[in-house]
Amino acid sequence: MMRVISVLLIIAGLLVGGLGVAGMLGQSQAPRVEGDDDSLPEAAAPAPPRTVRPEMAPGLDGSSPGAVRTQAARGAEITERLRRVPIAHETPREAAFGRAFDVTLAIDATGADSAAEALPGRENLAEDAAQVSQEVKASLVGSAFEIEALSPGLQRLSPLTANTWRWRVMPVQTGEHELVIEIFADIEGRLLPVRTFRDEITVEVSTLRQAVTLAQDANPLFMVLSGMGSVIGGLFGAARFFRK
Repeated sequence: MMRVISVLLIIAGLLVGGLGVAGMLGQSQAPRVEGDDDSLPEAAAPAPPRTVRPEMAPGLDGSSPGAVRTQAARGAEITERLRRVPIAHETPREAAFGRAFDVTLAIDATGADSAAEALPGRENLAEDAAQVSQEVKASLVGSAFEIEALSPGLQRLSPLTANTWRWRVMPVQTGEHELVIEIFADIEGRLLPVRTFRDEITVEVSTLRQAVTLAQDANPLFMVLSGMGSVIGGLFGAARFFRK
């Protein structure tokens, strides 16, 4: 029994020491970020006050009557270029810390009543509709996640099949966190927000992942010393066993 314990101590010491050495090498090779000084830019001089002539003064809503009419006409023109289409997206309710998952958005401009058929159908599905233009941009944001786009963010809607947007998402924090899908209509190069989806996701962590994270966050020098101590303890136990 003593021999088994000694061997386990030696193996554990080597593993911990190896992780510590890798951490020290990673810290020594970390690049220095330029611009990490405490100097602050000089404050810009305040702009001189602007004189507004009475005939140019805006109305109570901050705009002249002519500008109001122009904005109304512009709004009506934009509305005419939008059309209502079904939208569906798929986001999990739960996720594991450090394990990636996919989020999928579908917009069907073929005349169908639903866009859900274009989704994988493995997670939590949600359906809706929105007024969109011929070209649509979609983005996914979330402060507790690392997000990688797997499809073009800006797409032209197809009359033949549903358009899909996919993202690979890696949870980097545990607890309840929000993922936000934002959809924009592209009008002559200008993005007009038309729909937003907010999904709450519970991120949990396993016991093994907690141990790995704790080892990664530990002081590398402390891990090296701990590994050396474990190896020495194992060798001492093995020596006593063989002397008997």
